[in-house]
Amino acid sequence: MRKPWCWGALILGSGWAAYHWLSRRAITPRDRRYRRAGIVQTTTPTLFVPGWGGNAWTYNGMLRWFARQGYAAKVLTIRVDYHDHLHVSGQWPETAVNPTIQVLFDHNFTGDYRRQTRWLTQILRWLHQRYGVTAYNAVAHSWGGSALVHSLVRDGADPTLPRLRRAVLLGTPVDETPPNAPQDPAYRRLLAVRHNLRANAGAEIHNVYGVLTGHATDGEVPVRQVTALRAVVADSPVTYQEHPVDGIGHGRLHSAPRMWRLIARLLWANKKDD
Repeated sequence: MRKPWCWGALILGSGWAAYHWLSRRAITPRDRRYRRAGIVQTTTPTLFVPGWGGNAWTYNGMLRWFARQGYAAKVLTIRVDYHDHLHVSGQWPETAVNPTIQVLFDHNFTGDYRRQTRWLTQILRWLHQRYGVTAYNAVAHSWGGSALVHSLVRDGADPTLPRLRRAVLLGTPVDETPPNAPQDPAYRRLLAVRHNLRANAGAEIHNVYGVLTGHATDGEVPVRQVTALRAVVADSPVTYQEHPVDGIGHGRLHSAPRMWRLIARLLWANKKDD
């Protein structure tokens, strides 16, 4: 007869394995249900990057909605395993309009976002080499946005990488310096190399953050950590806008339908309609 602790370990192990498997089940490729009028029709891909602990569930609902509403077509899932190897599934037909790419990290509970920064740069380089991608959009939540910003500022001048067109950051902590403490070293590194943004002249960065009633925070990330991006992009050729959203908490920035509508507008609205 098995001892009770053996059964407990078996149940916990099985539960973790089931969660790990289910959380990696990204939605399958799907075309737009119809061609939505009044939006940009482009072959530029948009990467969807989860934050700390994020998985396929972060964007599954949003990407389904984009396809149903005629905004975009899901084409690929790119998963980075524990050994930094890329695993790509899906098909990217040349006729895909507003193609979306779902990014997953097997090691999604990291101590910081340095590895995600390296993985994103690796993915962008692969897209350039494999598909000839020269420009991209991105949506990134929380530390996924931090990784995106660091990849853009640190590596964005690399000629083997595509250039950013539009980025939508969701609750992204850029400067995590605690009050009355020395400046966050990661933020200091951003400021030191922000001249690299010149290589992405004309890019748009939309900095979206939640503000809970009576608090300068989305419940997890203080507004001051998000808006610290202003100093990084100041006097650069990158267009920068902030979009505070009242009453939205950190986890709802990627899951609330009203956020999906905002993100779709920021990514694919015709500028003349803005």
